[in-house]
Amino acid sequence: MNKRIRNAAAATLIGAAALGCFLFFTEQEKGSDTRVETVQGKEQAQGRDQKEEASASPAATGGEETASEGSGGIEEGADTGAAFGGGPKPAAFDEAQFADPDVRYRPLLMIHDHLHTGIIKKLSDLGYGGMVTNVDYSGYLKNEEFWEILKQNVAYAIDKLGLRVWIYDEKGYPSGTAGGQVLSEHPELEAQGLAVVVKEAAAGEKVVIEHPYGHGEVRYAAAYRGTELSFDAASAVDLHSAVDGQGNLNWQAPASDRWVVFYFVQKPFYEGTHAVNNWFEQRRYINLLEKDATEAFIDVTHKQYYERLGAYFGKGIEAFFTDEPALTGTYIGTPPRQPSVLDAPDPAVPLLKTLNWGNKLADEFQKRRGYELLPVLPYLIAGEGKEAKRVRGEYYRTLSELVLESYFEPLEAYCGNTGVACSGHLLLEEEMYHQAIYEGNLMNIYRHMQLPGIDLLTAHPKLAKEWAATTAKLASSAAQEDGKPHVMSEISDAFDGDKADFKGRLAAVAVQFAFGVDRFNSYYEYDRMSEEENKRFADYIGRIGYMMDAGKTAPQVAVYYPIESVWAETLPPMSLNPADYAARAVKVSDSFKQTALRLTEHQLDYNYIDADGIADSRAEDGALSARGGLSYKALIVPETTVVDEALAAKLTELATAGVKLVLIGAGPEYIRTDSGLKEADGLYERLAKLPGVQRVGSAKELDAKLKTLIAPDLKLERADPDLLSAMRRGEGGMTYLLVNTADEAKTLSVQFRTAGSRARLWDPDGGEVKPLAVSMTSDGYAKAELAIGERQALVVTFENEV
Repeated sequence: MNKRIRNAAAATLIGAAALGCFLFFTEQEKGSDTRVETVQGKEQAQGRDQKEEASASPAATGGEETASEGSGGIEEGADTGAAFGGGPKPAAFDEAQFADPDVRYRPLLMIHDHLHTGIIKKLSDLGYGGMVTNVDYSGYLKNEEFWEILKQNVAYAIDKLGLRVWIYDEKGYPSGTAGGQVLSEHPELEAQGLAVVVKEAAAGEKVVIEHPYGHGEVRYAAAYRGTELSFDAASAVDLHSAVDGQGNLNWQAPASDRWVVFYFVQKPFYEGTHAVNNWFEQRRYINLLEKDATEAFIDVTHKQYYERLGAYFGKGIEAFFTDEPALTGTYIGTPPRQPSVLDAPDPAVPLLKTLNWGNKLADEFQKRRGYELLPVLPYLIAGEGKEAKRVRGEYYRTLSELVLESYFEPLEAYCGNTGVACSGHLLLEEEMYHQAIYEGNLMNIYRHMQLPGIDLLTAHPKLAKEWAATTAKLASSAAQEDGKPHVMSEISDAFDGDKADFKGRLAAVAVQFAFGVDRFNSYYEYDRMSEEENKRFADYIGRIGYMMDAGKTAPQVAVYYPIESVWAETLPPMSLNPADYAARAVKVSDSFKQTALRLTEHQLDYNYIDADGIADSRAEDGALSARGGLSYKALIVPETTVVDEALAAKLTELATAGVKLVLIGAGPEYIRTDSGLKEADGLYERLAKLPGVQRVGSAKELDAKLKTLIAPDLKLERADPDLLSAMRRGEGGMTYLLVNTADEAKTLSVQFRTAGSRARLWDPDGGEVKPLAVSMTSDGYAKAELAIGERQALVVTFENEV
């Protein structure tokens, strides 16, 4: 019997992929996001024709084999633990398992339309672990014939072939609208923005602001002495009486001083945004600050899947995949390919500087923060100093809390109650300055997904490294902290204008393994690869997945995730270009990423930890003992501008107890307390006097300090920026993954920390296993000479003798 069928009931979750994150990134200045997606890449990633009229006949199956509903295989009442990483794992370091990996380690293929049993059988024969799919997009969620086809497909995949299934929860992306049905029934739940018009006036000058076309209620208008960049908050003049019934403002400035008017008007946040300029469909989007919207989405989508397929939930169907839910954020460029149109955008609506908004946001802000939001709105647009940064930090903190509570917690609860995982990925996870306006604290969100996920849409391993250093590590760090079994990635080369070859495709996957991803869903189209390439691709992923499952990671370094500083500095941008963002927010974000890359390129593993994680930690035997049983010998703090009071106190406590700290930059200006911000008063200067605390001016200066932090698990004669490494420690021994991201082969002298006497070398591309000659060094490392090809991954094991 085929191993994938034999072990179906014990299959663990794999990573879900998303249809989304296919944005058009215009060419930008140095330092900007370099992702550029081609039309061909998008079509490949979608793997389908958008036109609904091209859908296959509901009666067509395309294959000879069918399965009756509920037939075979999985008994009623079976343990659903397999869906969350349970079930017996294969024995570690087994050559037969390596040659033909278990179904749990193999990639899933994402197919949204025209799926039938013939294709499913083909995928099984090619070595895939199953599929991520949905009811056909034609007559989405309303066509009973297509529901019957989906039920047949799921039963056939699970009962007959022992494959794994994920449910994709949207018609295209972003998730939340049920193909437009949520807003059709509840138009009041559409995403909202608060646009602003700012006008400066000389003494005695008349100020006229016409109500912008397509906008709604004027929520706040006031005048202040000064300019947009420097105004006196205490001088505020309420201009409500100067606004007429149509929303137009007419006001005469006083005869002395210079004045600035801030005019805030609510609007549906649609034109020019990701809801319009995505690759799939122009349709209005829900407001992620409103829990009612998510509950309506679950009612019309997830509950229908459960009604029809509930017998398989947790028994073959492993997860719902939610794709790129996000706040509307800002405006993005027009894609080179015109999406289909459900809700035509109005080109006459002006694109003004706009904040994320919600119908209940002002009330929620006052309840959570203790003061009114409307009178301090100008601080969200401009201003420096304690009060401005306090308001901005607390506004974005409130958004982050509401996104979590309104969208992710309801999904997490529904999925958990029905025996499957909530997974998927977010929008624009790579840069913190984007995270602030689209989601908030990513680590908090990942804590509320049973299986955190990312997308990484390149087959160039060096670019994959740059992105995964933040995206994959944020997800895997949260997963380890909360004891979540897996981290997934959606993979394709959709952002590669210059397509990489097949070897690059494999290496980009190996890069993600090195950053903690261990389950993969693929948008690479199987019918554009040869049969040999498909099998090689599926086996490669399965083999690395099997080997890395032999133990757990044990990073010795933690890196603080300074999202609070980005919140305090963020001003509303007009595009995705970093030049449009507040310079200090970008600086903090860049310091964070560069810190990660410095560690990566010195072959040092790390985890991210946020302010709450540090505050909850304790010092134990000279190490930082954190959630999830994690222990770190060193903590690196990237550049910050604002830190929480609990974090500042904990840094002092940790340093005093002997935990090594590396502080980057000048240190925070302010410390956040329950009553507001206070001056930091030389926090870093005081910390630097404690033993074990080091300071550097920037992340680029970290290199000289890294050797003094820890005794590494892996050592080279000198650091190699092209080489990635990851270690897993298990009962049977230690596993090392090495990935060469360079376009040339290397010969390396490598020293490994060992816990086992039998050394072997495993090649996931081909399946060869052979002994590895090593010699022991005086400090207890095993030294080996390794030849590693261009864009190649190798696995080295040190196994306990049985």
